[in-house]
Amino acid sequence: MNMLWKFLLLAAFMISVITFVKFVIRKTLKIPKVKKAFFSYNHINDIHRKIDWAVRITALLINVFLIHHVMFEGFSINLFLILLALLFTSENFVRAFFEWKFSEDPKQSILSLAEGIIFITIVVVIIQFDVLYLVIK
Repeated sequence: MNMLWKFLLLAAFMISVITFVKFVIRKTLKIPKVKKAFFSYNHINDIHRKIDWAVRITALLINVFLIHHVMFEGFSINLFLILLALLFTSENFVRAFFEWKFSEDPKQSILSLAEGIIFITIVVVIIQFDVLYLVIK
């Protein structure tokens, strides 16, 4: 099987797990589903928008730096994955904070926290069981 298809399958698996767990949490804790536009930022307020963009720009700059070091300096791919997961989930944690403090429905923050924690957990499992080696092989 082509390596690209394996990566796509791995990404689809990750998205499926996150979606399923969020569904279970939503039903268990009776958290109402909030309508969000597809590819929308859904900022709670102006401060959230500013902080979110600062986090995104910082994450972009750090990702460029990390990718350079992985490709040209022999930086550990596992450490890269952990840092990448932390950068991606930092947006979730910022959103969770603003949902908890300033949203009309603070229970939504539970879903944002869960999404970040699940993503980090999946990345740690991928590293622990060397799934990337299986994908590349």
